Amino acid sequence: MSTLSTISAGTVVRGNIRGEGDLDIHGRVEGSIELGGEVLIAEGALIRSDVRARRITVRGAVLGNLSADESIVLEPGARVAG
Repeated sequence: MSTLSTISAGTVVRGNIRGEGDLDIHGRVEGSIELGGEVLIAEGALIRSDVRARRITVRGAVLGNLSADESIVLEPGARVAG
């Protein structure tokens, strides 16, 4: 079972994120994201970087490339420019 981490709304992370667990992002990230688990980019979240993970679900906005080992899901309202 993977460990879940959360970047909450109103939080800004400037720097690279690497790990093996899952990550829910509700805030803003400016730096590459590389995870062995799942990444959820929630509605209202903004990512300004590339994202690589096992699975990626986008409900918010991404300005960067997405790369997943299993799946990338763009849900209604998702915005991706990469």
